Amino acid sequence: MYMARDLRSGALFDAIKRYCHGDVLDVGGWDFFESIKKRKVGFDSWTVLEVERQDVDLSDDPRVKLVIGDGCNMTFEDDRFDTILNIQVLEHVFEPIRMMEEMTRVLKPGGIMIILLPTTSTMHMAPYHFYNFTRYWSEEAIRHCGLEKVSLTPLGGVWTSMASHLLYFVMQSVRVKGMSSPEIKRGLLFYLLYPFMLLFAALSFPLCLLFGLGDLQEEANNHLVVVRKPSN
Repeated sequence: MYMARDLRSGALFDAIKRYCHGDVLDVGGWDFFESIKKRKVGFDSWTVLEVERQDVDLSDDPRVKLVIGDGCNMTFEDDRFDTILNIQVLEHVFEPIRMMEEMTRVLKPGGIMIILLPTTSTMHMAPYHFYNFTRYWSEEAIRHCGLEKVSLTPLGGVWTSMASHLLYFVMQSVRVKGMSSPEIKRGLLFYLLYPFMLLFAALSFPLCLLFGLGDLQEEANNHLVVVRKPSN
């Protein structure tokens, strides 16, 4: 899933390369740092904030460190970081606006926040998937936190969203961990129709990707949000 995200998110890495600098806070980033190691991103320090310790080797770079804490109640001082990243994390937070407020608090005046928000995502990381977000939520959250919008970019659209849903349908149907829940039951008709569902998905997936070349962005897969904290 993360490899697919990285392959489809060139705009995300372009934004990071353009705006990332100084002391960086990666909220809920887990091993996202590994995805940008080879992309020549400039920074002085890189702090990964996680709610619990992860079994992952972040880096042998002394500038990178892991901090255990709550992204909705951070222990960092005000105006601490030059850049804050939040990459497909807010959908896993029950009160996402609180996390937005906290990120705003610890961002330096003039600092940049880069957020990737799912808009048409299927269930993932169950049972910790609470929301999808429209562009209008993003715009209202920006106003609520007193931030300045630098850009709000839809990524993907109707057809690529369909392609994603077809792919994840297969993963959900075989109950890949985090893509389904044990309490969700399957009826007899599901098992009778399942071979035809798989055939439809296999035939439709490449067509959806083809149509995605001229996609409608009203149903974007994600929205890439870049905002700045006012200097005064």
